[in-house]
Amino acid sequence: MSVVVMEYASFGALALVTLVSVYKMITTRLITHAALWMALSFTAVSGVFLMLQQEFVAALQLLIYTGAITTMVIFAIMLSEIREVKVVGAGASWWRRSALLALVVGLLFASFMLYLYYGARLPGAQAGTVPLTVRQIGAELFTRFTVPFELASVLLLLAMIGAIILTAKEAE
Repeated sequence: MSVVVMEYASFGALALVTLVSVYKMITTRLITHAALWMALSFTAVSGVFLMLQQEFVAALQLLIYTGAITTMVIFAIMLSEIREVKVVGAGASWWRRSALLALVVGLLFASFMLYLYYGARLPGAQAGTVPLTVRQIGAELFTRFTVPFELASVLLLLAMIGAIILTAKEAE
């Protein structure tokens, strides 16, 4: 098999895992299972970034979304004591109508994105340019962008403290 066929097969597998996990995330009855399906979809998207040779973005996807956001969602579920998702609607006919609507909206979105992609005049890669490595991005982050990086970490710390304070007040 050629390399191109293997790349398409790998992308197809990652896309299938992403779509199935998002579908299961939406349709599962237990909210904790929905959070785990969400983590799987984030991980598959990280694999797509790896296929695009964007190691830094793939690492961020894994660390921030799969790690931090999923952990935050699971903690929120544990703190709110929600165990089961309540299904709103009139049963199977509601699911069929919503699935049809989702399919139509998805096809419209996909056709719009294809129209934008093929209509755009995207610049080609410059000859001789090499994409930045994770090491180069880290060096820039901790030398030139140290102050914004630290300000972002302080902001996230304050947000976490605020969330703990709000949760503690609700518990009382």
